[in-house]
Amino acid sequence: MRTRWFLCLSLLAFVACGDDDTTVGRDTGGVDGGRRDASTDAAEVDASGPVCTLDSTLGNACGNDVECNDGCFCNGVEGCVGGVCAASTRGSCEAPAECATSTCDEEADECMIVADNAICSDGDACNGIEVCDPVNGCRSDTPPYCNDEDSCTVDSCDSVTGCVFLARDLDGDGFRDGRCGGDDCDDDPRFGAMIYPGAVEDCSNRRDDNCDGIRDYSDLGCVPTNGTCATAQMLPGPGTYSGATRTLTSTVTTSCGSGSDAFFAFTLTEMQDVQITAAGGFGTAVALRTAATCAGGPDLRCNDASPAQMLQRSVPAGDYIIVVKQSSAGIFDLTLRLTPPTEIPPVDRCNAGTVDISAGGTFTGMYSEVEDDYRLSCGTTGRRDAAYRFTITEPKDVTLTGTTLGSSFPTTYISLVRDCDLDSTTVQCIAASWFETVPLRQRGLAAGTYYVLLETDATDATGWSLDVSITDPLPRSPGDACTTVVDITPPGAATTGSGTASLTMAERDTPTSCGDTSSFAKDVYFSFTLATTRDVTVTTEGAGFHYTAVSTACGETGTELRCQSGSAPVAQTYRSLPAGTYFVTVSTTLSSGTVTATVATRPPTPIPPNDRCVGAIDISGGFSSTGTLAGFEDDVIGCSGSGRVDAFYGFTLTTRKDVLVTVRRPSGGSTASHTLTLRSSCGTTTNLGCDTGNPAIISQTLDPGSYIVIVDSTSAAAGEFIIQASFFDPV
Repeated sequence: MRTRWFLCLSLLAFVACGDDDTTVGRDTGGVDGGRRDASTDAAEVDASGPVCTLDSTLGNACGNDVECNDGCFCNGVEGCVGGVCAASTRGSCEAPAECATSTCDEEADECMIVADNAICSDGDACNGIEVCDPVNGCRSDTPPYCNDEDSCTVDSCDSVTGCVFLARDLDGDGFRDGRCGGDDCDDDPRFGAMIYPGAVEDCSNRRDDNCDGIRDYSDLGCVPTNGTCATAQMLPGPGTYSGATRTLTSTVTTSCGSGSDAFFAFTLTEMQDVQITAAGGFGTAVALRTAATCAGGPDLRCNDASPAQMLQRSVPAGDYIIVVKQSSAGIFDLTLRLTPPTEIPPVDRCNAGTVDISAGGTFTGMYSEVEDDYRLSCGTTGRRDAAYRFTITEPKDVTLTGTTLGSSFPTTYISLVRDCDLDSTTVQCIAASWFETVPLRQRGLAAGTYYVLLETDATDATGWSLDVSITDPLPRSPGDACTTVVDITPPGAATTGSGTASLTMAERDTPTSCGDTSSFAKDVYFSFTLATTRDVTVTTEGAGFHYTAVSTACGETGTELRCQSGSAPVAQTYRSLPAGTYFVTVSTTLSSGTVTATVATRPPTPIPPNDRCVGAIDISGGFSSTGTLAGFEDDVIGCSGSGRVDAFYGFTLTTRKDVLVTVRRPSGGSTASHTLTLRSSCGTTTNLGCDTGNPAIISQTLDPGSYIVIVDSTSAAAGEFIIQASFFDPV
């Protein structure tokens, strides 16, 4: 009986031992409740049994256990001990475990054990559910597995509710990650808390804050406000920043580039190398200035390559301004990098410290060590260049041969100049293609200090090699060099003079600005002197198709007045040429024969006011008039090339303007085309705009400054034209 009772206690939650043989607390005959005693084998007892009178038999005299039965179930079994009734096996419904409770039903002869799981709970659903074992007490179940194997949910466990699976929103901004079907374009918790649909666009963080697919200044809601030196955007340090010139105007003039300006400021607390890149497409330029010289310059450096980039070495501590210009207003990314200072390589800049090559020899270097500092008159733009220096105290023959290293098909540019910053001091500039080695040779170069600039058009070039030969002048045949120039000045009172030079012994020295730069070309030189102002016609012949230049210094392309080409004879007329000595250079590929140059002078005639650039007619503020090319001469090479007569007009802008210039033939007359050329000054050969037609049209937005418009046509078509100019505020 006790064995069965304890088996009932082992049930986990609720134990009720009932009326059949498996019920705990019941017996059959001779025991409490009229049940059968263990010592009774078969005798039947009174079915009604004794009536329960709690402990009523205790202490009575007895002969056996049955006599001691008080008829009660819940107080256990009474027995006869030493002839006296005693509670030998007191019954108990007490639960073995603290988490269980028990009750006893006297009428049903049942002991009920109830397990209470709530007593075992620690209130944390994440460490498993605690349950009550009525025998062994509280025990823990296995913790829940809160992982649904779905990368688009954030899995966690709530101590009250258990596992929680939420749609991914890592930055907690209330918008589901767009990679999981939501509409949050940036769910990175490091950056994206303020990035979600409908957010306010931050114009400078290089992110799409409102998830509309457009970031920063590409969003029309972002309007730049850093259009002047005073409103320059302060950069907190190195990094990449968004910028735009949209809605801005031009307020400063830089040494490269044109268009609207955007200004940025930064401060150096110690000397640093400064690297700047403005990536905004073609027409973007970047300049570096000190804050104190922001408005007027000069630039410490300026670059208009694509992308526009620069390295300024060893910049002292102080405040600086970055100016970004764009010819067409748009957007750009500005990158500022600061690195420890390095020395300026002695082949990077033209100064007293530039590498001296006066002793001759071979010199090499790496393009990665130098920057784009200068513009070679025959070279490219936005390319790194190297500089060397030499000094001669008496005339010398100088031969310079440059080679580009590390590229398969490069063109190498070599320029010999007196001042690296002034094109007008160019003595000679040549371009040597990859399939030929063309030296720059200057015979009898006058005493002085010169600089050699090297550049290449190869973007994959690694370096350069420069061979330098400086020797005493060799004897030259008449007309073969500036030292043996043939004088064709009209003798005495004569008005015509001529001379001849042989090509058989001639060498290639100085190509003309419009001439053949191949290694097969030869050149010869003539000179004439005017005592007074005269009209002059120079005619060259005998050299087949050739190039003729007239200059004020022998063999120096920077001093050319004009350069024309054609089959012999080639004639050039100059009105009212001032007194002085002039030089005629003839370049040809013929290897033999002779070249004859003739100069004819006559009394000076008035020059039409705008036949030369210095007399350009002012069309500022709007203009409409009839002009003519009749009686005009060819003074410059415009967009359409040489051999065309030209007239000059000029205008000055005080603010940024949309400019429209047209030229056309009068109705009922010739329909031949004109060519319009737009330049920034008389001294430059860089064209800002070109158009040919009837009408010819130039329509551009221009910064404040002075400009020159050249109208030209063939001599056969020279005649009247109508020129109109209009100026508008940019839209």
